[in-house]
Amino acid sequence: MSLIMIITIAIFIICILICFYRLIIGPTDIDRYVSVGIMTLLCVSFLGLFALIYESDFLIDLTLDAAILTFIGSLAVAKYLAGKELDE
Repeated sequence: MSLIMIITIAIFIICILICFYRLIIGPTDIDRYVSVGIMTLLCVSFLGLFALIYESDFLIDLTLDAAILTFIGSLAVAKYLAGKELDE
């Protein structure tokens, strides 16, 4: 593993910890939701980085599935926070 990969992994971990802090301390529900969205994006990116490092097709499929589920979950929570029903 190269130095650039190690630095990238360290940056991802630091960013996830910062978002976790915002999740705990966030003053509003919107702040908490945004931090969860960013954390899931960082985790999907982290998984994609591991797929690149290990050259695994399975991890790439898993990364794409996680990204799609994150997107669908984001839409559902955004509609809930807007006060609309999910079938509208």
